[in-house]
Amino acid sequence: MAFYGNCIFTSRLCLKKLAVSDLELLAEWSHALEANGPYLSPENLDVEHLIHQLESGALWNDKEKRFMVWLKKRTPIGSIRYWTVSGQFSTVVISVKIARESERNKGYGTEAQKFLIKHLMENENIRQVQMYTDINNIPQQRCLVKLGFEMQEAVQYQDQNIMRNGLLFTLSGQTFARHPIYRYHNE
Repeated sequence: MAFYGNCIFTSRLCLKKLAVSDLELLAEWSHALEANGPYLSPENLDVEHLIHQLESGALWNDKEKRFMVWLKKRTPIGSIRYWTVSGQFSTVVISVKIARESERNKGYGTEAQKFLIKHLMENENIRQVQMYTDINNIPQQRCLVKLGFEMQEAVQYQDQNIMRNGLLFTLSGQTFARHPIYRYHNE
């Protein structure tokens, strides 16, 4: 993993800070049911609003960052973002979306999450990561366990004004520090 400027590079991916040129595709994905899959609700973003958010710093600041996930800069396949939990500046929530159906189940979501977590824990003074997942999203739950997360509780959470039944998973700094996937598997 390498972090240069506003990009995190892995062996197969580039997590890149959003640019104006990404906003049309991000908005398109936010409306497309197939891009959101069965476990995410469409955000229904519009380009003008995204431009305003980008220009105002709402999409990239000390409390929140949103990246486009690219296959080594050739093809955008999704997005990943994190934000701090209110009042807990060393805790973040991560949300990932592999929007291109043809690129799901290839480990890209796991890789993006792993290296964003690695960056946050090693460089941003983050001590805990939380992720919410739909109760039926078994692939994501397996991914989180593989990444060292522990299921905390069953919860109801709001996803774009839709109440969902889900699970809250947490990765502590202590678990991160001793988990072999972050220490010995840097590809």
